[in-house]
Amino acid sequence: MHRRSTPASPRPLEWQPLVSARQWAILADALKDHPEVLDDLRVVLTQLSPGVRTALLANLLISLAAEERPTRAVWTALAVTGHEVRLCSAAALGRLHALGDDAPGASVRPIRPTD
Repeated sequence: MHRRSTPASPRPLEWQPLVSARQWAILADALKDHPEVLDDLRVVLTQLSPGVRTALLANLLISLAAEERPTRAVWTALAVTGHEVRLCSAAALGRLHALGDDAPGASVRPIRPTD
C-alpha cells in the first residue's frame, strides 16, 4: 500500500472509541472516495464486541495492505471475521458439549430435532 505524503485528517469524535489514530489514517485514506462505505463500517463497528471489532479491523488492514480494492477489502474482512467468529463459537459449543453434565452453572443436553 502506498503512503500518503499529506497528513491524514484528524480522527472524528465518533470514530475515537472505535479505532486508533493510525487505523483511522489508513481507513480514511483508503475509503476517501467511498464515504458511504466508511460510514457503514462505522455503524458495523459500533455494534460489535471489542474482541470482534479488533479482529475485523485487523482483517481489514491486512486486506488493504494487500492492495485489495478498498470496498472489496471491507467485504473480505467481514467474511473472514464472520467465519472466524463462527469457528470460535463452534469450538466453545464443542467444549460445553464435552463437559456434559459437568458444565458450570447449567446442564447441557443434546438438541433433538423436532418432528
